[in-house]
This record gives sequence, C-alpha cells and structure tokens, in this order.
Amino acid sequence: DVFLLGTHSWRIRRVEPGTVRVTDAHGAPPSVPHWQGEAPGRTRELSEEVSALRQAIADRPAADARAWLEEECGVQRAAADTIVAYLRAGLAALGALPTMNAIILERFFDEAGGMQLIGHAPFGARVNRAFGLALRKRFCVTFDFELQAAASDNAILLSLGPQHSFPLDRVPRFLTSQTVEDVLKQALLTSPMFAARWRWNLNRALAVL
Repeated sequence: DVFLLGTHSWRIRRVEPGTVRVTDAHGAPPSVPHWQGEAPGRTRELSEEVSALRQAIADRPAADARAWLEEECGVQRAAADTIVAYLRAGLAALGALPTMNAIILERFFDEAGGMQLIGHAPFGARVNRAFGLALRKRFCVTFDFELQAAASDNAILLSLGPQHSFPLDRVPRFLTSQTVEDVLKQALLTSPMFAARWRWNLNRALAVL
C-alpha cells in the first residue's frame, strides 16, 4: 500500500510487530483511507435470486428481457431499461454474466502499475470473504509474497504489486472442492481475525476503558 506522510508518499514493504518498513514511493498516488461497515452479507437465498435474474437477462434478447422484467418482477419500464442496459454492458465486457455457476476472473493494472485481480462471484459477502481468504493464502504460498484481499457481495479483489505477474488461466487451479476447506483453515489460523473480532466485542460491551 502507499500512504501519505506530510507531503511525501511512502510504500509499505513489510509490517512487523511494532515496526512498519517503508520505501520511497517516488510521488505515487496514495490510497484513500476508508472504513467498511459490518452490515451482514447477502443471504444465500437472495444471492441465488440475483444469479437467476442475471442468467434470465443473459438468455433473452434485450427487448424480451425488458418485457420479462416488467411482467415477472413488477418493475416499471425505466427500471427495466436500466437493469437490462447495466447487465448487458457487463455481458459485452466480460463475455458472460457472473452467476452461482460461473465465476469470472478479470484483471487490470492501476495507476501505480500494480495488478488488480477481480473474481466476479455473486455468492454474498460471507462466502466471498472466505473464498478471498483461501485464494489469498494460495497466492501467498505459491508466489511467496503478501497481498491485500477484499470481498463484497458480488466480487473478490486481490491487489498485487507491479513486480508480480502470472498467466490468468492459472488462477482457477489454485482452489478445488477437495482442497478449499483445508486451505481456508490454514488461512484463518494465521489471520488476526479472531483477535480483532474479540477486541471489537470487548469495546462494544464497554469492557475496555
């Protein structure tokens, strides 16, 4: 990550107990600090409905999809037009729409030259957070470097530095239904998730001055 101290930007290289190792980022734009709330992730049932809606739009011509939305979902024409335009733009860009049966991988390079890998997966934030943790663990073990990971209801984001590159078709082989549970357990055991959650609970209970 790149942060701003005074008027100078610095790139974090390593975080150790009590110490953060940095190098000169040579004016690279810093990331904007943000906080993501703890709203519950989308349920599996709602995620399945989102997936089915996407598939229904993808399987129909635009005019038929609009009519289907108005009749089946009870939305007005303007809303149907917006939904169809949005989903078909995604279909045109990605070649398919992400559903419960189709995860789509996309990557791009940011302004600083770092690679961003997105897994479009509408499973909901709870599943995607676990999926992202497991995938991050496989990246760290395979390439021997640390990276940042984030997840939402619709996607997983892995942020890699400018020095890391690999064929995109390698990623689907990082996790299988036979290995994902063990990899996720390994990722959870080394993450500060439980300690951080415990601290939050103590603060909420007013047990910490």
